[in-house]
Amino acid sequence: MKRGTISSRVATLVLAASLSSAQTFKRLGSCPTLGCVLPPDQTEFLAGQLFDIRLEVHAPLNGTEASRNGVPDEAFTFCIRKSGKSLCEAATKFFGMSEPKVEKWSFKRVF
Repeated sequence: MKRGTISSRVATLVLAASLSSAQTFKRLGSCPTLGCVLPPDQTEFLAGQLFDIRLEVHAPLNGTEASRNGVPDEAFTFCIRKSGKSLCEAATKFFGMSEPKVEKWSFKRVF
């Protein structure tokens, strides 16, 4: 076998391995499971700083995390607990706001 043939096969294998690893989905630290809370837990803020809270509820259709046939649980709740307390309070009550409208996003792979 020629030396050029072996090196071209190795190069092809390396290229194929890099392409497949680039397609691996990596979760953010704030999204360890099928949902996200942004900003992440234990984030430090400056006194008087304003920020938005974003919640994401995921329901993938395929892969190792496929759940609920791709339909996210719209009955999720979000509460805030003060340090040292055992009970949490609904975020809407804590912030004195009404329940926001749930947004729905659907991402489809187009190739």
